[in-house]
Amino acid sequence: LAERMRACPKLIVTQGRHGCITFERDQLAVHTIPAVARKIVDTVGAGDAFLAVTSPLVAAGLPMNLVGFVGNVVGAIKVEIVGHRHSVDKVSLIKGITGLLK
Repeated sequence: LAERMRACPKLIVTQGRHGCITFERDQLAVHTIPAVARKIVDTVGAGDAFLAVTSPLVAAGLPMNLVGFVGNVVGAIKVEIVGHRHSVDKVSLIKGITGLLK
């Protein structure tokens, strides 16, 4: 793992109900970000939602600890949705982040 981490400048490992771990080589930083889900109804698609939101954030250059936090919020919102009845939207994401930061 250490060898792969040297070859990869940024890395996120999702851990389901345990949140995620982020790594940023340039900062020599590893962060453990806890999961924020309260009510778990259906976990299908949570990882896909995490990836769909975090990939553009990494490409935009956000710090990995913030990327992991936003990804965990998206995952928490997604696990409250049964199947693919509806998507995680911008309003839900902003409310989720705002609620956690209060």
